[in-house]
Amino acid sequence: MDPLTHGVASFALQRAFFPRASWRSVVTIIAAGVVADVDWLSAALGPASYMRWHRTVTHSLSFVVLLVIAGFMFSRSTKNAARGIWHGFSWPGIAGAGLLHVALDLLQADSVAPLWPFSSHRLALDVLPFLEPWLLTVLIAAILLPELFLLVGEEIGSRTKRPRGRNGATIGLTFAALYIGLRALLHLNAVASLEAHTIAGEMPHRAAAFPDSTSPFLWHGVVETQSALNLVIMRSMGGEVTYASGVTTLHKPEPSPMLAAAQNSPAAIAFLRFARFPKAVVQTESEGYSVEIQDLKDQAIEEKSRAIFADINLDKHFNVVSAELQWQKISARPR
Repeated sequence: MDPLTHGVASFALQRAFFPRASWRSVVTIIAAGVVADVDWLSAALGPASYMRWHRTVTHSLSFVVLLVIAGFMFSRSTKNAARGIWHGFSWPGIAGAGLLHVALDLLQADSVAPLWPFSSHRLALDVLPFLEPWLLTVLIAAILLPELFLLVGEEIGSRTKRPRGRNGATIGLTFAALYIGLRALLHLNAVASLEAHTIAGEMPHRAAAFPDSTSPFLWHGVVETQSALNLVIMRSMGGEVTYASGVTTLHKPEPSPMLAAAQNSPAAIAFLRFARFPKAVVQTESEGYSVEIQDLKDQAIEEKSRAIFADINLDKHFNVVSAELQWQKISARPR
């Protein structure tokens, strides 16, 4: 999820559950809901570092615990030294914002390692896209509309003792939860449809449906069969699923010594642990062979800025000459 949505969601959480927090505490809660995305800076160190650190350390439950401990210790240390300045400071709010960040990112296609460092296993529920304008609109409305009503009330002289914006934020978070539930239901229907149909006479081995940013009813499917990986765009509306585009079939390469050697290289091993739908392309070069392994998940969701692939070069005797992870540009698929 983009940092703006995380920040607005954390603000709505504060207004709904910690409405009497001081303004300093509000800033702290919002920061706790956004700080996990600092792992984007790992991209400056190259694709290998990005793949290793992105959505691992700062997106783990351990990191949330550290945030809570830091917030609690800070609130205790400043209680006497600055009495009244941090009145209403809420370290439980920090916990809520941190957990909300992890939960929202778990709902996306980019996987998260929530149990790091105890487990490197990654999870992705594929319900929400990285940019979710509909959810952001709901959350912004939940914050701005109560402010508008408050201004109108002040104009006509009415006063209220209720915490400012609490009801609106509560209603907004409820609508956000209902929207996510709808997304989850449509996702289940899309995946069930992919798993229930043969493609080119072959039964699916596994399938995934990735969300689209423009519409909650549009899904990008990837289906793996015995001989190929297939891409398709679908519309899931209620219990009905229809194909919005033709099926793009990408055949798997035949087993070969060069493919086996490439897959055993350190770069490929690391990438295959990370990729959800790896697809290899083997080409004959003048001095040997080249093997590229990409993740079709990136092509399905049209990831344009942080897609990674493994590039392996071999000599004529199938010895690995070079193996590295590189950034890949993904071209948009026709709809």
